[in-house]
Amino acid sequence: MKALPFPCIRPAQDRVLEALPAMGSILSGNDALRGAIADGLMLKDPGAAYYVYECSGEPGRATGVVAICPTSVLAGGKGDASADVAAAAHAIAELKVQPRPVSLAYEASPVMDIILGAAKEGASLYAVTDPAGITHRVWEVKREDAVGAIRAMLDQAPEPALADDPAYAAALVEASQLLADDAHAAGTYTGKEPFNFAVAALFPAAQIAGAAPQVPTGLLTHQVARF
Repeated sequence: MKALPFPCIRPAQDRVLEALPAMGSILSGNDALRGAIADGLMLKDPGAAYYVYECSGEPGRATGVVAICPTSVLAGGKGDASADVAAAAHAIAELKVQPRPVSLAYEASPVMDIILGAAKEGASLYAVTDPAGITHRVWEVKREDAVGAIRAMLDQAPEPALADDPAYAAALVEASQLLADDAHAAGTYTGKEPFNFAVAALFPAAQIAGAAPQVPTGLLTHQVARF
């Protein structure tokens, strides 16, 4: 499986409780997002990192790795031609930011559990509890040896399966195609553009039953094109 570290747009650590309830406004358009970044409410990480995400509450606890994966892994969501999917795809393509990770399930190894457990021993970036009583915690992993260890484990894992709303996955695939069409029309397409990747929360299949947890909108976002 190809799953890479990435530079994230996310709330400032000390203002996350202010930012999350305002995500509807912050992610309403490029001007609003630029304003939130200029104000220090949101920040753009200067370098690439993996993120360890944990949610706990009913019915239990799940720990995933947040990384960018080729949009081809979402091919199962392709083909939904509903108006809602088209509208969501156009909104993502216009914002040029994926608002939340898509949830995927993969076969994790015991070694990965040890690596993620070590990452969780450090101080977390975020620890917030939502109105439903679910606590969301995030740790940033950017140390070279830790990044290398996670990447090596993910490289060995088989392709993940969709564990999210198929309509959301379909919208991400369509948004990627819209941006690729624009790049082709402009003669600038290379195949290496960020819009060819989707940010995903990769959860061990053994930890989830049915639909996987969802990372809150705006907590860990992926810029897919310049704005």
